Amino acid sequence: MPLSLSPSVHVWGHGDLYSGGKLLVTLQLDGGVDVTMFCDPKTNVNGEPKINHWADRAQPEQVGNIVYAPVAKNRELFERYGADSLVVNGVDSQTNSHETGKLFNWTGINNEGQPSLSALFAAAMAPSEPLAYSVFGGLSRTAGIIGYNRFDELSVLRGLTQPNIEPWSGESKRWQSEIARAQRSVDQEISRKMSSEGRSIREQESLGRLREARENRERLTSLADLIPAEQDIAEREEFSAGGMQFSSNLKQQMQSALLVFESGLGVSADLSLGGFDSHEENEPIQEALLSHFYDALNFFWDTADELGLADRILLVIGSDFGRTNFINEGNGKDHWPIGSYIIMEQGAEWSNRVIGETDELHFASKIDPGTLDPSDDGLIMTPTHIHKALREYLGVEAFAAELGFGLTKTTSLPLFTPVASYL
Repeated sequence: MPLSLSPSVHVWGHGDLYSGGKLLVTLQLDGGVDVTMFCDPKTNVNGEPKINHWADRAQPEQVGNIVYAPVAKNRELFERYGADSLVVNGVDSQTNSHETGKLFNWTGINNEGQPSLSALFAAAMAPSEPLAYSVFGGLSRTAGIIGYNRFDELSVLRGLTQPNIEPWSGESKRWQSEIARAQRSVDQEISRKMSSEGRSIREQESLGRLREARENRERLTSLADLIPAEQDIAEREEFSAGGMQFSSNLKQQMQSALLVFESGLGVSADLSLGGFDSHEENEPIQEALLSHFYDALNFFWDTADELGLADRILLVIGSDFGRTNFINEGNGKDHWPIGSYIIMEQGAEWSNRVIGETDELHFASKIDPGTLDPSDDGLIMTPTHIHKALREYLGVEAFAAELGFGLTKTTSLPLFTPVASYL
């Protein structure tokens, strides 16, 4: 059900930590996932170029209402998470360009100027939190409505929360007294400028945000206390497939995002796993990355559960676009505009469901915007439709419209209507 809380009204006071509210995570599978090997499986068609080698020896399988390709660790994934997942197939990103595809899939608009879903949610729900929007990988856009913090690893996060402490030794940095004196000088200058006459409204607002951000620095100690010892931080993983070497810190990205959430200092995070641009040796590469993705997903939800956060998280998984409906001469696949999203939430009433479909050659099919059933008179879904539905579900579309970023001309699709309403 949509959140009843208006994004302009918060249940926490000024300066309080964010607790009890919804948390948003986007997981960007960069490069273009072959969803015909994942959540929109395709077998080979007589008289057409081969789509998948796996289809020579197997047929698609099904768990609950979700059909999947029997490769990698897809069976384990949907056996564990299918009941909490909504699969949206047949989403047309209308491009073969990585940059445009990423922009479209994570902002809902295929040109610059729109904030990402994560930025919009953070600006609506927790604009004064110092780490409201954290980026650990992938595309990020703020459109000026909120700042964001980009971290590569937990050591960077540790350094941010304890700027006067050496990250791993725990020893105080030199020149602390000088740093403190400089900080006092900055605070005094901000106060002087804010009290002086002749400042424009924009300048006053900027100075106010700067002062608030500096005041909130002290609250970063709540996060510093949560960061584990070095030996307990998720390690980077190395693996090879299709003649390629891969290095992933996805689990550490996940661990970092969840620690920010636990601290109450942030509400949204972007994560990414790259390597899916498999123009050669498509199947070995996609299988290895999808298997790693499943292992990381287990780490994410297990850690979230241990921290008491799992029932508050909405996880949105997507990619730049899909891959071609044929295998090229390099045993790979090139760029294809049709892709999928998977949206996860524990105990959701709208999950264990597939919305949208593609034909046997992976061309998107039209759906009825009211029933979501296939319809020749319907529409082809684009990322804009998915973002409109996500914004409505998260309760931030009205907020976006107030800022001039509303998707008011886009048809609203009932993606998150409880399944029971269709019975």
